[in-house]
Amino acid sequence: MFKVVDNLRSIEFGTRGESRARLVNLIVTEHKRATAGLLHDYAKESEPIESVGECLAMLDNDDKHIATLCVTRVEVSRFADVPDEFALAEAEGDLNAADFRASHLEYWSKVGETITDDTEIVQVYFDLLTHRLRPLRADDADWIYRACQDVEIQRWTRVPRPYTKAHAETFVADQNGELLANAIINSRTGEPAGIAGIHQIKDGVATVGYWVAPWARRTGAAATALNILPTIAKRLGNVNTVRATIAETNIASRTTAERAGFKVARASSELCPDGATSTTALEYELAVQMPIRTPR
Repeated sequence: MFKVVDNLRSIEFGTRGESRARLVNLIVTEHKRATAGLLHDYAKESEPIESVGECLAMLDNDDKHIATLCVTRVEVSRFADVPDEFALAEAEGDLNAADFRASHLEYWSKVGETITDDTEIVQVYFDLLTHRLRPLRADDADWIYRACQDVEIQRWTRVPRPYTKAHAETFVADQNGELLANAIINSRTGEPAGIAGIHQIKDGVATVGYWVAPWARRTGAAATALNILPTIAKRLGNVNTVRATIAETNIASRTTAERAGFKVARASSELCPDGATSTTALEYELAVQMPIRTPR
């Protein structure tokens, strides 16, 4: 089975050591945007092929989740039919499909694989996301406390007012009854950016919520978190829809949801906070469509 890290399937590049460090660096520096695998490895591991929209935890040499990748396209073809387009997207020095075949035949042969023209190759294209999610830790209480002094967080969420350090410590300890609360982490700096969580999963619907710390706004943190949460929700339960309930007056949060592909489904029966008052809310939804492709 593939490792699961921070509730995502993990992806490891090359072999541990210099090879992995080099490939991870190619991804982080925005050159490498694809990777190849052997179809029969998925069968050996009893794992489905990656699906478009699925998010993967990229691991470094220490098995740490250092960034999240979002799958944009998946193709399976014979080794002899891997196209030039893929060789260029993989960005490992191959300039065309012939180069790809030569370099990968050498690599796979060294690790004991027998490769022929008919060997089936899984070609996974991906984007590097700006942020990643991880479960809360005890030391998150300090920055959560600082963030929740912000007037915008207090205006649009149900955090206690005033918000004390004890509130933050309790939230980190028991997540206030949430199914899962995650810290949003900037993948480049390692700095915390906010909170994104799943309230519950019921009847195929995962309800989610999020807020962003004032120092991390306008960095794509919330939209990226909303891109990752569907993959996590799908892993945690039988989910076909992800839903965010947002105050009608919260234009910034509504724009974030729309940027992440959510659409207004209906007016909500719930009210949402808008400062000291409550206001009408809208239910934004995203259909979770991640078909499982099983190796032949």
